[in-house]
Amino acid sequence: MSDFPPPGTTIKTRGFREVCEVDGRTYFRKKGVQEWTEDTRLSNPEELKPPEENPKLYLYLVEGEQEPGEPQQWALFLADENEPEYGYVYQVTGDAEHIRYEPSAEKMNIVDAGIMSHVYTLAVVSEGQARAAQVVKQAAEEEPPPRAEKRKSVTENCQGWLLRVIARLVKEKIVMPQKLELARSLMQVA
Repeated sequence: MSDFPPPGTTIKTRGFREVCEVDGRTYFRKKGVQEWTEDTRLSNPEELKPPEENPKLYLYLVEGEQEPGEPQQWALFLADENEPEYGYVYQVTGDAEHIRYEPSAEKMNIVDAGIMSHVYTLAVVSEGQARAAQVVKQAAEEEPPPRAEKRKSVTENCQGWLLRVIARLVKEKIVMPQKLELARSLMQVA
């Protein structure tokens, strides 16, 4: 289906998905993926689904591009399912000797911010959302950023910091242990 959707088809962005309608049928795909999937639940592409009163929280690991030769920037992103592109970012930033904790002060649009190249779902929380949001925030705030006196003594970057935060979230039963292993498998050498 390399010629799908047909030329001239309007493709709309909905959070991390793209949606189009062809011959009265709705199709979707994750951004960056070539294959389209028919969504038989949808009759109107403008209404992906009605907002839920108690939307689920989604916790993501997001990777952002860095300078060539540098490992990718990692951050946690917490958003609810009704506005999947708007949420809170928890990250450490800076060069090797001056890394600092730098969360977003308010919800931000992660798509527009351009700080992501890949997104991995770490957890979906359907009950206890307020507690989960607080635990994520607290785990990130309490985990000290990596420190190094000079560039040669650097042993950890933002990825190592985020692995430590995810490990805390595993202990708090917010994230499943398999997701910590997934994050470890994605880790790049500093």
